[in-house]
Amino acid sequence: MISLEFKKLKRKKFFVTLLIVCFISAIIQYIMGNMTYNGVKYGADVGWFLKNGLTVNSYYLFIPVFALIGMELFLLEERNNVYNNILTIPINKVKLIKSKISVMFIISLSYCLITLILMFLMELNFNGLSFTLCMQYFVKYLVHGLISCIISATIVSVMLYYKQNLQTAIAVGFVMSFVGVFVSQLNVAYLYIVNGMFYLSNSIYSNGFEKVISFLTILPVICLFFFYMNKNSKMS
Repeated sequence: MISLEFKKLKRKKFFVTLLIVCFISAIIQYIMGNMTYNGVKYGADVGWFLKNGLTVNSYYLFIPVFALIGMELFLLEERNNVYNNILTIPINKVKLIKSKISVMFIISLSYCLITLILMFLMELNFNGLSFTLCMQYFVKYLVHGLISCIISATIVSVMLYYKQNLQTAIAVGFVMSFVGVFVSQLNVAYLYIVNGMFYLSNSIYSNGFEKVISFLTILPVICLFFFYMNKNSKMS
């Protein structure tokens, strides 16, 4: 079923669209890195592209893009008027939902990985890279990608239950991400899940207490995801 979901998206050239978004984001990072301050390019600082790419994508792109992926997977059959036909054949709806969520996570984390690779390439254009720095940012991008997937999957589950469209899901995802920009100015920013991933990944220096609280903020979101997905699986 997972391979079938990939084939459906491939026919719509969905992956090409995602790659275009990813490359546009990278081009913007490259332009920003080439800007100068006191005659020195921002990108000349070791790790600047990796750090800035992580920050910008986490606050503006990951969650809305991942929500787009999830909604596209679930609305594809409805848009083509074949969803009811699928349910007439002996297929388990729970398995269908699980396969779509699995594909969403695979594509989303792949998007994260491609973003990381592009940042690596830009970093190499300006500076050398140590293995330690590469591994540190690999973990950071993985943490941010995984948490962004969880948030986006929850948004998708809620939007599907209340029969909202793809544009609404993207808007909700963007607002949730963007709020984190303002929350980051607070001393208790770790209480908000979008900011919490910066604490968990050590992108922001944090103590043990702040990390624990940041982790705990994820649990209600996971519960909300399972609650609404369970309801969606029972809907006709």
